[in-house]
Amino acid sequence: MTKKNRVPVNLGRYKAFAKYDGKALSTLYNEWKTATKAQSGTSIGFNRYKGNLFNYIEQHGIQPRVMGNSGPKGISSEEKEFGSLIDAVEALVNKRAFDVNQIKEIIKTYKLMEDMHKNGNESDDNPRNIMFTDNTDFDEDDGTINTRGDKPVYGHYITDNYIKRRKAYNKVGGRKKKSVAKAVNSAYYSYEKGKARPPYWEYTLGPKGLRVVLARALATMKDITYEISDPILIDGNDRRYQGAGEYSYRNFDEVNRYFKKIFAKNSINDYITTSGNISTTKIVNQLKGIKITAENNAENEQVKEWMKAEGLPGTIETFYIRISRRQVNNIAQKYFKKNIEAALKAREKKDESNVSKSWRQILAW
Repeated sequence: MTKKNRVPVNLGRYKAFAKYDGKALSTLYNEWKTATKAQSGTSIGFNRYKGNLFNYIEQHGIQPRVMGNSGPKGISSEEKEFGSLIDAVEALVNKRAFDVNQIKEIIKTYKLMEDMHKNGNESDDNPRNIMFTDNTDFDEDDGTINTRGDKPVYGHYITDNYIKRRKAYNKVGGRKKKSVAKAVNSAYYSYEKGKARPPYWEYTLGPKGLRVVLARALATMKDITYEISDPILIDGNDRRYQGAGEYSYRNFDEVNRYFKKIFAKNSINDYITTSGNISTTKIVNQLKGIKITAENNAENEQVKEWMKAEGLPGTIETFYIRISRRQVNNIAQKYFKKNIEAALKAREKKDESNVSKSWRQILAW
């Protein structure tokens, strides 16, 4: 059985520990990372890029730029880079502390990539549809281009025509001879949209891509069980908290048992003040130290709503709550009114007995 370590998680307002089995994610991600790192920029036709495919993906994002025929000279400024996303995945893989923003990053990016995968074969935003100009008509003696022969090519710029034209261009004496790019796999480019299979596409949206890794990351997160450390505050005018105190009493055994115990005959007086009011502050403070277990999906979703964490993948296993003094009083009056009234009457009788006894003693003196 795989050990599920307790990993610290920052869920915004609340701190927690997460337990999950990340073995399958770790295997898939490390295979993807190894494969992308093994492909140098030159091997995939990025002749001016000194890094490897992993570096390139890490520093680029969903929105591709339309590159000129010279290829990428370096890393461009992207609308959304993958670096922070990869950090989030690696936090899960390595079971190190992560936070709610990293969870959101994985969910949001996976949804975007999945939508592009399903509907993006004709989209200009799809990396396989980055458009270049292919010079199909040129002078074979000096490389002069006849633009009437230009046509769009998708996915990659190093076509057979590109290599032939560069060689022809280099024939002319006096020109600075530049090395001609090596041919790339013909599958990297296509003259039809949605057909090219360049490495950047293959390892982001394609069948070997980061999209597949994110799908596994999402499945891993859905298997997470959370232990919430900070008491969840269910107070205020937010609609999420309406009836929260009574819900807790009716649905959580730990809360139900607590109230029944403190308002039992032998302990109720400890929770009624000398003026006859409920000791709401005392109850609030004791209650927030009681660990509660969510036992079904409905309770899980309710707790997430109180946390303002709707949509959080995974299961809330244990948590604590801090309800308002008003809600404590409502529970007491609705479910224990008779017990409270009986305790107050007993207290009155006892007080009357003490006063009577005191006067008899005075008179006897």
